[in-house]
Amino acid sequence: MRKILLAFDGSDSSKRALQYVIDFARMHAATLEVHLLNVQHEPAIYGEYVDDEMIGNMRQSLTVAANEALEWPADQLQTAGIAHEKHTASGNVAEQVSLAAKHLQCDTVVMGTRGLGSFAGMLLGSVATRVIHEVAVPVLLVK
Repeated sequence: MRKILLAFDGSDSSKRALQYVIDFARMHAATLEVHLLNVQHEPAIYGEYVDDEMIGNMRQSLTVAANEALEWPADQLQTAGIAHEKHTASGNVAEQVSLAAKHLQCDTVVMGTRGLGSFAGMLLGSVATRVIHEVAVPVLLVK
């Protein structure tokens, strides 16, 4: 059995990555265990008037958004008959993907790449590039 960590952000490329995993399982009659992960960025908080309750409410909203983002891909995996679990995290995407892959003992990470091109990739840095460098297992990028 292969344990796959599928980083899913709701983008078109992450939807293609999900479809790739489903098609792979069908074509190879593979038994997969897919761990869906949505990572939300921590909000930048400025000012003196932010209390613990406000921070808690923001974190709660991020968790709700992450869970909602994983509903559709979980339904797709369920329909395809692929075992899966949903996971949420907040913080740096590459770091959280690396931690999840290690913690869940996944042997492959699959994720979409938005394909911003070499100039934008150099200028902004690429989440996919950072994941490749931080994760200890193979990473499959779907464009």
